[in-house]
Amino acid sequence: MQENRPACQSFHACEQATDTIARKLPGAPREEVLLTRLILHIQPYLLGYFNESLKPFDMNETTWMALLVLYSRPEQRINPSELSDALAFSRTNATRVVDDLCQRGLIQRLSCADDRRKTILVLTEAGQTFIAAAMPPQRQRMRELWQDFSAEEKSQLDSLLRKLLSKLEP
Repeated sequence: MQENRPACQSFHACEQATDTIARKLPGAPREEVLLTRLILHIQPYLLGYFNESLKPFDMNETTWMALLVLYSRPEQRINPSELSDALAFSRTNATRVVDDLCQRGLIQRLSCADDRRKTILVLTEAGQTFIAAAMPPQRQRMRELWQDFSAEEKSQLDSLLRKLLSKLEP
Protein backbone atom coordinates (compact mmCIF):
# COMPACT_ATOMS: atom_id res chain seq x y z
CA MET A 1 0.00 0.00 0.00
CA GLN A 2 1.13 3.54 -0.60
CA GLU A 3 2.68 5.29 2.37
CA ASN A 4 1.51 8.76 1.25
CA ARG A 5 -2.16 7.89 1.59
CA PRO A 6 -4.45 10.05 3.76
CA ALA A 7 -4.79 9.10 7.42
CA CYS A 8 -8.13 7.49 8.14
CA GLN A 9 -8.48 7.28 11.90
CA SER A 10 -11.55 5.05 11.86
CA PHE A 11 -9.69 2.46 9.78
CA HIS A 12 -6.54 2.42 11.91
CA ALA A 13 -7.74 -0.38 14.21
CA CYS A 14 -8.47 -2.60 11.22
CA GLU A 15 -4.98 -1.99 9.84
CA GLN A 16 -3.43 -2.82 13.20
CA ALA A 17 -5.49 -6.00 13.52
CA THR A 18 -4.52 -7.07 10.00
CA ASP A 19 -0.84 -6.53 10.77
CA THR A 20 -1.11 -8.44 14.05
CA ILE A 21 -2.78 -11.39 12.35
CA ALA A 22 -0.16 -11.33 9.58
CA ARG A 23 2.59 -11.56 12.20
CA LYS A 24 0.85 -14.48 13.92
CA LEU A 25 -0.03 -16.24 10.67
CA PRO A 26 2.54 -15.23 8.04
CA GLY A 27 1.65 -15.31 4.38
CA ALA A 28 -1.50 -13.21 4.52
CA PRO A 29 -2.23 -11.08 1.43
CA ARG A 30 -2.05 -7.82 3.43
CA GLU A 31 -2.87 -5.39 0.63
CA GLU A 32 -5.82 -7.44 -0.60
CA VAL A 33 -7.18 -7.87 2.93
CA LEU A 34 -6.88 -4.15 3.61
CA LEU A 35 -8.51 -3.18 0.32
CA THR A 36 -11.41 -5.53 0.98
CA ARG A 37 -11.85 -4.31 4.54
CA LEU A 38 -11.56 -0.66 3.42
CA ILE A 39 -14.39 -1.09 0.91
CA LEU A 40 -16.57 -2.73 3.57
CA HIS A 41 -15.55 -0.06 6.10
CA ILE A 42 -16.57 2.79 3.80
CA GLN A 43 -20.11 1.58 3.19
CA PRO A 44 -21.74 2.64 6.48
CA TYR A 45 -20.00 6.03 6.31
CA LEU A 46 -21.25 6.53 2.76
CA LEU A 47 -24.79 5.57 3.71
CA GLY A 48 -24.63 7.87 6.74
CA TYR A 49 -23.42 10.73 4.58
CA PHE A 50 -26.42 10.51 2.27
CA ASN A 51 -28.91 9.58 4.98
CA GLU A 52 -27.97 12.82 6.75
CA SER A 53 -29.03 14.87 3.73
CA LEU A 54 -32.27 12.89 3.42
CA LYS A 55 -33.28 13.43 7.06
CA PRO A 56 -35.21 16.64 6.31
CA PHE A 57 -37.34 14.55 3.93
CA ASP A 58 -37.81 11.76 6.51
CA MET A 59 -36.25 9.27 4.12
CA ASN A 60 -33.17 7.10 3.91
CA GLU A 61 -30.87 6.34 0.99
CA THR A 62 -32.37 2.89 0.37
CA THR A 63 -35.89 4.26 -0.02
CA TRP A 64 -34.61 7.22 -2.05
CA MET A 65 -32.85 4.93 -4.53
CA ALA A 66 -35.98 2.80 -4.92
CA LEU A 67 -37.94 5.95 -5.70
CA LEU A 68 -35.34 7.04 -8.27
CA VAL A 69 -35.33 3.66 -9.99
CA LEU A 70 -39.08 3.94 -10.42
CA TYR A 71 -38.72 7.54 -11.62
CA SER A 72 -36.19 6.45 -14.24
CA ARG A 73 -38.42 3.81 -15.82
CA PRO A 74 -40.59 4.29 -18.90
CA GLU A 75 -43.94 5.65 -17.80
CA GLN A 76 -42.51 5.55 -14.26
CA ARG A 77 -43.73 1.99 -13.76
CA ILE A 78 -41.97 -1.16 -12.63
CA ASN A 79 -42.90 -4.53 -11.24
CA PRO A 80 -41.69 -5.33 -7.71
CA SER A 81 -39.25 -8.07 -8.76
CA GLU A 82 -37.57 -5.72 -11.25
CA LEU A 83 -37.18 -3.13 -8.50
CA SER A 84 -35.69 -5.74 -6.20
CA ASP A 85 -33.23 -6.84 -8.91
CA ALA A 86 -32.29 -3.27 -9.90
CA LEU A 87 -31.28 -2.44 -6.34
CA ALA A 88 -29.94 -5.87 -5.35
CA PHE A 89 -32.55 -5.99 -2.57
CA SER A 90 -34.05 -9.12 -1.12
CA ARG A 91 -37.73 -9.51 -1.97
CA THR A 92 -38.51 -8.90 1.71
CA ASN A 93 -36.55 -5.64 1.80
CA ALA A 94 -38.10 -4.51 -1.48
CA THR A 95 -41.57 -5.15 -0.05
CA ARG A 96 -40.74 -3.12 3.07
CA VAL A 97 -39.49 -0.20 0.94
CA VAL A 98 -42.51 -0.36 -1.37
CA ASP A 99 -44.87 -0.44 1.63
CA ASP A 100 -43.19 2.70 3.00
CA LEU A 101 -43.41 4.55 -0.31
CA CYS A 102 -47.06 3.54 -0.73
CA GLN A 103 -47.93 4.74 2.79
CA ARG A 104 -46.35 8.10 1.97
CA GLY A 105 -48.43 8.32 -1.21
CA LEU A 106 -45.29 8.56 -3.37
CA ILE A 107 -46.05 5.38 -5.31
CA GLN A 108 -49.03 3.11 -5.67
CA ARG A 109 -49.59 -0.54 -6.43
CA LEU A 110 -51.81 -1.31 -9.39
CA SER A 111 -53.03 -4.63 -10.71
CA CYS A 112 -51.49 -5.56 -14.06
CA ALA A 113 -54.03 -5.22 -16.87
CA ASP A 114 -52.75 -8.40 -18.54
CA ASP A 115 -52.53 -10.55 -15.41
CA ARG A 116 -54.42 -9.53 -12.28
CA ARG A 117 -52.10 -11.71 -10.16
CA LYS A 118 -49.23 -9.35 -10.98
CA THR A 119 -48.64 -5.95 -9.42
CA ILE A 120 -47.21 -2.86 -11.06
CA LEU A 121 -45.65 -0.03 -9.05
CA VAL A 122 -46.41 3.45 -10.34
CA LEU A 123 -44.95 6.78 -9.28
CA THR A 124 -47.68 9.18 -8.16
CA GLU A 125 -47.85 12.91 -8.80
CA ALA A 126 -46.89 13.40 -5.14
CA GLY A 127 -43.85 11.19 -5.80
CA GLN A 128 -42.81 13.34 -8.74
CA THR A 129 -43.19 16.49 -6.64
CA PHE A 130 -41.17 14.91 -3.83
CA ILE A 131 -38.32 14.01 -6.18
CA ALA A 132 -38.26 17.52 -7.63
CA ALA A 133 -37.92 18.95 -4.10
CA ALA A 134 -35.40 16.44 -2.76
CA MET A 135 -33.14 16.18 -5.81
CA PRO A 136 -31.28 19.54 -5.57
CA PRO A 137 -29.83 18.91 -2.09
CA GLN A 138 -28.94 15.33 -3.06
CA ARG A 139 -27.07 16.53 -6.13
CA GLN A 140 -25.22 19.09 -4.04
CA ARG A 141 -24.29 16.45 -1.48
CA MET A 142 -22.92 14.25 -4.27
CA ARG A 143 -20.84 17.11 -5.67
CA GLU A 144 -19.41 17.87 -2.22
CA LEU A 145 -18.44 14.24 -1.66
CA TRP A 146 -16.46 13.96 -4.89
CA GLN A 147 -15.11 17.52 -5.21
CA ASP A 148 -11.56 16.54 -4.17
CA PHE A 149 -11.28 13.90 -6.90
CA SER A 150 -10.13 14.76 -10.41
CA ALA A 151 -12.05 13.48 -13.42
CA GLU A 152 -9.19 11.05 -14.03
CA GLU A 153 -9.32 9.74 -10.45
CA LYS A 154 -13.07 9.23 -10.63
CA SER A 155 -12.73 7.41 -13.94
CA GLN A 156 -9.96 5.21 -12.57
CA LEU A 157 -11.94 4.38 -9.42
CA ASP A 158 -14.99 3.56 -11.52
CA SER A 159 -12.95 1.21 -13.69
CA LEU A 160 -11.32 -0.51 -10.72
CA LEU A 161 -14.56 -0.99 -8.81
CA ARG A 162 -16.29 -2.38 -11.90
CA LYS A 163 -13.40 -4.77 -12.39
CA LEU A 164 -13.82 -5.96 -8.80
CA LEU A 165 -17.60 -6.23 -9.21
CA SER A 166 -17.17 -8.37 -12.33
CA LYS A 167 -15.21 -10.88 -10.23
CA LEU A 168 -18.02 -11.04 -7.67
CA GLU A 169 -21.14 -11.13 -9.84
CA PRO A 170 -22.63 -14.56 -10.50
